Amino acid sequence: FEKGLARKLIPKYIGPYEISKNFSNHSFHVKLPDSFLQHGVHLVFHSLLLHVHVPNDDRRFPGQLDTQLQETPLAEPQWKVDSILSHHGAGEHTTFQVKWTTGDVTWMAYSEVSDLLCVTEYLDLLG
Repeated sequence: FEKGLARKLIPKYIGPYEISKNFSNHSFHVKLPDSFLQHGVHLVFHSLLLHVHVPNDDRRFPGQLDTQLQETPLAEPQWKVDSILSHHGAGEHTTFQVKWTTGDVTWMAYSEVSDLLCVTEYLDLLG
């Protein structure tokens, strides 16, 4: 699901999805949509993480359908930051020299990196 959504508003369980294989060690292979695979979700789950699907009771919740839950949209790919090497400028016009885990180094505006933990740590070290 999208970043920034309140955790308590996100469904605890999604589905139903078909179980395609039982590995006899309390693990099951679940057929998931391609969008989950593109987000890196593994197809094998332990039985404690799975629940039997119980359809909605139309008398208690009229008009509520399982299909009303939207599938998560594909988000932009995210890359891991290794560290912040330096910065230039001040305030909102600050640019940071970012070292990625791939080894690449780029300059990025504060608005693009302001939510990164490593930026907060870098600024804390500077005082």
